[in-house]
Amino acid sequence: MQSGIDYVDKSYCLTENKGYRLSIQVSLNGFSFCIYNPNKQKHVVLKNFLYSENVADLNLWVKEIDRIAENMINDIAAVKTPVKCLFISRKNVLIPKSIFSTNNIRSYISFFFQVDEFDEIHYQYIPEIEGYCCFALPSPVVSKIISRFGKSDFYSQSYQIIRRAKNYGVGMSVAFCDNFMDISIFKDNKLVMNNSFEIFDIKDIIYFISAISVKFDVKDIPIYISGNISNSEIKKLKKFFPSIVQEQNRNISLLLGSEVSTKYFNLLSLQECE
Repeated sequence: MQSGIDYVDKSYCLTENKGYRLSIQVSLNGFSFCIYNPNKQKHVVLKNFLYSENVADLNLWVKEIDRIAENMINDIAAVKTPVKCLFISRKNVLIPKSIFSTNNIRSYISFFFQVDEFDEIHYQYIPEIEGYCCFALPSPVVSKIISRFGKSDFYSQSYQIIRRAKNYGVGMSVAFCDNFMDISIFKDNKLVMNNSFEIFDIKDIIYFISAISVKFDVKDIPIYISGNISNSEIKKLKKFFPSIVQEQNRNISLLLGSEVSTKYFNLLSLQECE
């Protein structure tokens, strides 16, 4: 998680309590949030927080979120609309609308992943693929976010990636998270592949993109990348994949640099998926 980001636009006003939209990003490696002003069509706040200690323990994770939320009070007092929370986790699956049933949502996840005692299952419909994204969230974390920020809608990073990727028509979307990456491929405006892969270094990234490009015969299509990847790593990837497009929020890129913009692109674009 990028540290040291504390951006507040000069136009942001704590007393302007109409219209601002709050988005949150939660993972095991940090907590970030942004505030979007739809009237001016720009983000007026972007901040991230590192946890003060290892949050492998669920109780510590909740305590850290509580501590961060307390520090945020003065920044988000003006935000009254429901919060959108992007939760970064590999525990998500896509289920076609034709076979989806709310009675089976826990079994959808448990077929592929270990479902922990405190996991609760959420789902969001993705109209672009006529299917549902089902994902697991720790219930104590969900409860803490709702208690701190009020009504909240929760999303998996896969939901966000697929909704954006549909706009490409043809392309591969690669989103880098903490120790894994999600890949989606669209051809002729149809989703043909979506999966996540555990990664440890740049060699793993090159291998998976190369293997998938060959398997699905998409060697020459644009590769749209976002998430937790450095500019130096992007330069290395471009040597192997010249068609890479670095996804960025233009205003944030100009203000804070392309690396920050790319890293938080999914969080920054969350409010655009209505």
